[in-house]
Amino acid sequence: MKTIPLRRGFYEISELFTLCQKLNATICGGYARYCASPRPSAKVLPAGDVDLFPHSEDASKNLLTALLVMGFEIVHENHVSISMKPNKDNEEKLFHIPTPQIIKPVIEGAIVTLGTTEEILENFDFTIVRAAIVSPTEVMVDDDFENDEAHGTLRLKNIHCPISSLLRCCKYARKGYFLRPAEALKLFIDWSDRGDDYRNRMIELFTASSKGKVGENNPDGMTQQEIDELEALLRVD
Repeated sequence: MKTIPLRRGFYEISELFTLCQKLNATICGGYARYCASPRPSAKVLPAGDVDLFPHSEDASKNLLTALLVMGFEIVHENHVSISMKPNKDNEEKLFHIPTPQIIKPVIEGAIVTLGTTEEILENFDFTIVRAAIVSPTEVMVDDDFENDEAHGTLRLKNIHCPISSLLRCCKYARKGYFLRPAEALKLFIDWSDRGDDYRNRMIELFTASSKGKVGENNPDGMTQQEIDELEALLRVD
């Protein structure tokens, strides 16, 4: 990891940054990439939200409380994150702040979303999202960040699940990033290296998911237990 200049976008998240500094959390991922990108500003891909990574369970609880007091409300919550937006009374006051998203502290298999900033970044998949705002003027990034971001290249350094990684590759490809064949090959190698039980269960669950969720008019659909199992397999090595 290395530190490079923050080039844009700090004003919009300055209040979130101050909150993170106070409550032991760090802004990492897509928004930090946007702030640090060496591309001309007109060509930099904007970030849809701001990922806040608390460094402990207590930090996560305190950060959520602070954002609620600030005027945000919970829009969606799942096992790994809490997405928020300004409540109706504070929309005008908070409209300039990008959507905050708290990434819950988790250690599951090789998934790590808490610890030091370096430990969190080293667990990210692409070099272009291995970025963390460490001061109003500096961003910590992967050693390959500037080269890969400048050229719009996807370089995989972590694969927690080859299928979820493939879906993320597709997502960034739609945004203009390029996956070299040698990087794509890593996904096939990872899939081949998985055990038969893992691969067969993945195939079974994705086949079931094509039928939709079980219900009164869909008795052959996917159960909530199966949905939870599939989500877990997509997350954890």
